[in-house]
Amino acid sequence: MSHPHRRLLIVIANGGRGGMQSQVRLIAGELARRGHAVTLAVGPGEFAPVDGTVLVRLPALSSRHPLRFRRALRRVVRVVQPDITHGHGLRLAPFFRWARVPRPVVTCHGIDPERARRTIDAVRYSAVPVVACGEGPRLLLASHGLTSRVINNALGESPEPRTRDELLRTFDLSGARPIVVLPARYSEQKNHVQLLSALRAVRLTLGDDSPDVVCVGDGPLFAEIAADARVPGERPLVECRPFAPNAGAWLAASDFFILPSRWEGQPLVVLEALAAGLSVVSSTPTGVEDLVIDGVNGRRVSGPAGLADTIVEWCRDPSSRPFDDTSTRELLAQHSLGVVADAHEQLYAELVGGGDEPASAVRVAG
Repeated sequence: MSHPHRRLLIVIANGGRGGMQSQVRLIAGELARRGHAVTLAVGPGEFAPVDGTVLVRLPALSSRHPLRFRRALRRVVRVVQPDITHGHGLRLAPFFRWARVPRPVVTCHGIDPERARRTIDAVRYSAVPVVACGEGPRLLLASHGLTSRVINNALGESPEPRTRDELLRTFDLSGARPIVVLPARYSEQKNHVQLLSALRAVRLTLGDDSPDVVCVGDGPLFAEIAADARVPGERPLVECRPFAPNAGAWLAASDFFILPSRWEGQPLVVLEALAAGLSVVSSTPTGVEDLVIDGVNGRRVSGPAGLADTIVEWCRDPSSRPFDDTSTRELLAQHSLGVVADAHEQLYAELVGGGDEPASAVRVAG
């Protein structure tokens, strides 16, 4: 179905290198290529222009100075006069209501379950329609009485995969052991602490046959994780490396993938790992429900003990790593950029009353 071209204002509270920012860039670029007039309004932080879009910067969204952000947003709205205002991040919903932006909607890219209630209550009060980027966020929002619709994250064009030999040379690895690469920010959410706990148990069981694990990223806990990974007289439990563009290119040269996060939305790195043909073991309780399917493309486990048991098994017997190629291709097809962009266009049509379903179908309950 073709859709009329619209003026879209896409708002994100801060720039950076995270999955939400990369997803916004990907979708905004595709919508612009389809002929929509896309303006990106982005708060502080690194955020390069996206081809075919207009980039404007916003002040920090601060609870101490909320009027500054709201006034800046209203100025942008007056200039752009958007048909749709699409925010990424639930905390934008109250600001959209206060600024009276036209036809608002916000996407939840994941939220810490332990800190969710206050934010979700504010979204409910705002009455702004909500999109969840996966089944995990949808279920979490529903547990707090907030309805949403799912629009999957999109998997962009994969970087040129690096070879095994390049991987060994770059990270000075012997190649005698299985290799795992984890591109992730060193932060509390990504839970490197649990990964280290699991790998200590693996080292006790497998000794020098335990896998070489390389963590790549930036973040506030880099030095702490690197220190905790040291083992006197032995190689570290993980090799900590700084952020590198296109770190996902190393996945194709790895043996399997580990996701230990405390929570996720719908993690792009898991999509990238599956696209690289890797089985995934995850102890993440929220955010991988529709990606990691037990016995099909990986295993969902509980805590460091569950991770350790699976890692030991997968190291000893590579044939035990589940990966059904046909099912995984079908899953990844749901995350193609074209399919996800179509879903955004259908959402926008419904919000302006021009879709196959009434606009009320995307509104929140309560």
